[in-house]
Amino acid sequence: MRVARAGRLGPVAAELFLTQPALTARLQRLEREVGGPLFTRSRRGMRLTPAGRAFLPYAERTLETIGEGARLVGDLTAAGGGALVIGAPPAISTYLLPGLLRDLTLRTPEMELSVRGGHSDEVLEMVIRDEVQVGLIRELSHPEVVTERVYEDDLVLVCARGHRLALRGTVTIEQVADERLVLFDRRSSFADTALTLFQRARLQPRAVLEMDNSEAAASMVEEGLGVALLPRTAIGWALADGSLVELHLLDTPAMTRPVALVYRRDTPLSAPAEAFLELARGLAAR
Repeated sequence: MRVARAGRLGPVAAELFLTQPALTARLQRLEREVGGPLFTRSRRGMRLTPAGRAFLPYAERTLETIGEGARLVGDLTAAGGGALVIGAPPAISTYLLPGLLRDLTLRTPEMELSVRGGHSDEVLEMVIRDEVQVGLIRELSHPEVVTERVYEDDLVLVCARGHRLALRGTVTIEQVADERLVLFDRRSSFADTALTLFQRARLQPRAVLEMDNSEAAASMVEEGLGVALLPRTAIGWALADGSLVELHLLDTPAMTRPVALVYRRDTPLSAPAEAFLELARGLAAR
């Protein structure tokens, strides 16, 4: 376009900080790509051929489209806007994620957000396949992703306030084995941790009640149907109002579940993903 307006290569080459031979090579490459000469060259300068005049409006529209796209990207980057797709298991998306997304939308209210659910191993696969930009899962490692621990959730053994163990405060694994164990989601790390406690003691709980989510499990415990090992983030409200009572398990160290950010090692993070990571990294401090 600039050569067509100027009629000469020299001024355009200087304007683009190119040598004249380099600009000539670019024009020749373009002519090869479109399949014909675009300029007639003479001592008086350069002018468009009929093919060049026909091609010029398409070139102008292409440049306008690229310019519009660049402006859109610039606006989104400057405003921190755009879209963010996050993956998280149900327990995390129910109790940890809402506060993070609230803070994120306060910073960038125009951001489009999407959350995809699955178990931690499934979310990890979503990250690897580029189906989500960031995952917030129990701590897992994989050579294709970066794993950053951002939070440790306490696992709490609880019973209802009217339960016979409630007044004891401290209990043995043998006493817990005499109760019904309320589990949620057999594939979760919580169920693994609870069952491992009994396996190490060579015991089995008297009975098991299985639920599909932690909220339902907490409700069953409140009704006196058994005891459960639940994440503190999921039952903080119930511990605060006394409807659930925390039991301390004798000779058992504190149990925690590490929560980690995962994202692809080889993919640059978008501005929305960077903003989310910054907030998530502050979980431990809060």
